[in-house]
Amino acid sequence: MMYMYKAIFLLCLVATEPLISMAMEQQILEREKRALPRWIRNVLSGIPSYCKATGALAAYRMLKAYWDMRRSNWKNCDKYFHCRGNKEAARYGFCGRLVARVISDAREFAQAGGSHGTDTAEDQAANRYGRSGGNCVRRYITSTRGSKRCSLPRRLW
Repeated sequence: MMYMYKAIFLLCLVATEPLISMAMEQQILEREKRALPRWIRNVLSGIPSYCKATGALAAYRMLKAYWDMRRSNWKNCDKYFHCRGNKEAARYGFCGRLVARVISDAREFAQAGGSHGTDTAEDQAANRYGRSGGNCVRRYITSTRGSKRCSLPRRLW
């Protein structure tokens, strides 16, 4: 998961380009890129340059949803946070949806180690539902489907 933080850091760093001198930015970017595994470097290179600014904002919204999930530490609610993070990132238009998809796929690949389990498929379904603008609260919190119901308190929505 540390690699995901570094990938999101790189996106945010590129978005703050006017605030950092070009030489300093190049040094930081090269050092951080070398520290990342090859598959994450390939993922980051797949994002077009015109998406860097809005992509950094979208990546921040996804990271905020991840932090909220970790902070709440609530059982059976990870699908809601997957959905919410993708929905908030997708609000930034085409670039936001692209970055949300890239980060979600990279996260699922890193968590599953490349295997395709049922939890990974459910997470990807929640990611797609969020990117399409679905109502995450209604689908993953207030619904009464099955025994894996998320009973997250309203203050954490």
